[in-house]
Amino acid sequence: MRSDDSDMKIAGEVFREQKAADDTEEMSRLLAREKANGNLSRARRLGAIMAEDVAAIEGEQVSEDSVLLTQRRILLAFAVEIGLEKVLPNPLLAQTAQNIFYETLRQTAPDFYEDLQSSGAFSFYYLCVRDKKNVERRVGETYASLCSRPNDKGLCNQGTDLYLHFIEQVRVSAQSMEFVK
Repeated sequence: MRSDDSDMKIAGEVFREQKAADDTEEMSRLLAREKANGNLSRARRLGAIMAEDVAAIEGEQVSEDSVLLTQRRILLAFAVEIGLEKVLPNPLLAQTAQNIFYETLRQTAPDFYEDLQSSGAFSFYYLCVRDKKNVERRVGETYASLCSRPNDKGLCNQGTDLYLHFIEQVRVSAQSMEFVK
């Protein structure tokens, strides 16, 4: 005997639809709140400022290897991304700042932006961050490896210092903008 079950619903489908609607409503409320309190404008401004800071980085010496300069800027861009995620009040503001950061880089430093887009360096840096063990040291070691000098302790230390310095720069800049929490 065959029964007609065409009117039966799978519980998971209904719950997923409800959750998606709730998420959309929640995001709309968050967006309206952050726009009203000025945080959205602050996030945009912070993203642009950080892009200008990264784009302005020059080599330490006129004859410095262009690979080192490019890797330095890529590391700084990564540090900015991590810093924005850490210091901004919520993911919406972090994503907004990151979007403006990359768009500003695309406009003001197109060659570097292309290098950044074609590089796989972020994947290696994210492995360091996600592991959560000796993150700063491992970022420095990864930086030295990406510069093709994995055993260069000075370059490892420089990578660690650059990473920490730019995360701190994001924190200080965000703090000065007085984001509403």
